[in-house]
Amino acid sequence: MSDNPLLTKLRLPGKMYQLPSRGIFYKSGELDPTTTDAELQFHSLTAFEEITIKNVDLLYSGKALGQVLKTAAPQILKPEELYSKDVDAIMLFLRLATYGPEYELAVNHGCENGKTHSYVINLEEVLTRMKYLDPTRFDIDYKIKLENGQEVIIEPIKYKHVIELLQENENKTELTVDDMKKNLEMSMLNIIKSVDGIEDQQLIKEWIRNLPSKIANQVAERIELLNDWGPNLIYPVKCRDCGEMFDIEIPINPISLF
Repeated sequence: MSDNPLLTKLRLPGKMYQLPSRGIFYKSGELDPTTTDAELQFHSLTAFEEITIKNVDLLYSGKALGQVLKTAAPQILKPEELYSKDVDAIMLFLRLATYGPEYELAVNHGCENGKTHSYVINLEEVLTRMKYLDPTRFDIDYKIKLENGQEVIIEPIKYKHVIELLQENENKTELTVDDMKKNLEMSMLNIIKSVDGIEDQQLIKEWIRNLPSKIANQVAERIELLNDWGPNLIYPVKCRDCGEMFDIEIPINPISLF
């Protein structure tokens, strides 16, 4: 901690927020061991940190979040190992801690003679609708009994795996058949924790490549079903032109959010 007297009034208290995963699956030092149920303190970003988190190169390398959270949320020790839905929530937490609950977004409803207007979104209200993981449903939700008798244990996708998928498809204007196969393999491998108790990724990769379509669809459907948690980024507003209600999607990309 610096002894610079000029910094005294800049040291604002942080705000406490809970990750939507509740830290249920974090067993490898992802969070400071003193935390309880993934309730963490988030501090306002400095102007320099905001430049970092909005840097395109740092975002696509996955380094931006880690650099910022060292001071903005130091209880997060391994940000790249967090689940993607938790990172979505963290972006909202950082925005709230830095600028408060009001977020203004310019949108055109698209109705007849509609114009682009600014709508104010209350991010605190968005958090009240956030869906948290239920630790009592692990055996029900995350264990899949396949029709061939095998048991698959899955987990939510991690932030680092989302970054890997983005990097894999960067600058590709059109995906080839091989690209699509690679994306499917990466997506499933990143979410499947074990098959019949086996966690060896090379063995699971070979298993994925030989999955019958029907069984692959069974796994994919469960994964899609379990993706319904974290912050709800759809926010209803009333059109200023036609008076109808319509939905705005809150951009979670820090380049737009900050």
